[in-house]
Amino acid sequence: MIKDFKLIEKTKVTPDVFEMIFEVNEIFNYSYWQFITFLLPAPIWWRAYSILDVTDWNKIKLIIKRVENGRWWSKYICDSEVWTFLKWVWPAWHFTLKENNKNKLFIATWVWFVPLYNQIIWSIRNWLNCNIKLLFWVRTDEDIFYEDVLNEMKNNNSNFSFEYYISREHDLHHNFWRVTDFITKENISNFEEFYICWNPYMIDDSINILLNLWVSKEQIFTEKF
Repeated sequence: MIKDFKLIEKTKVTPDVFEMIFEVNEIFNYSYWQFITFLLPAPIWWRAYSILDVTDWNKIKLIIKRVENGRWWSKYICDSEVWTFLKWVWPAWHFTLKENNKNKLFIATWVWFVPLYNQIIWSIRNWLNCNIKLLFWVRTDEDIFYEDVLNEMKNNNSNFSFEYYISREHDLHHNFWRVTDFITKENISNFEEFYICWNPYMIDDSINILLNLWVSKEQIFTEKF
């Protein structure tokens, strides 16, 4: 079913990434790890984005990276003015969290962090009795976003931790290079499930590293973009 929703808030969290909040004129019957599909003007017609969170039952929060060249749809959405109405279709999903107490490692890059954040939030809000760790890769310091939010989650939940990896510069507060550097036998020994959201090549690389460390395919869950 086609619906309208209204952009009510837009915040730039990095030079090219926006947090956008949309309001629906009804109760939003939502399950975690869903995505919504925008219906856009030609030539793209449609584009799906994972939901970051839902608040007040009818406010949908998204994180969208604005790409200047090659992704017309992201510019169209990110350049929309507050109070603009956009059309979308009802949520769907296929990348789902296993609702159990197995320790979980999440691996994400840039805005592909969104569905993993959504799953982590669900785990925390539903008091899953497991350890949760997020590895979050970006290129530079200015690409980092949501660090304050993640720090607050970490301070309030002893079973949650996270680490940023930065590949194009060194600093004193974050790891240098790529998140796959973390995937060693010692580092992953305490984790029983692995959730990866990335581009296909890096996901395949991560899977191969895990398989070589005797992690079974049944323990690995992925979303490729």
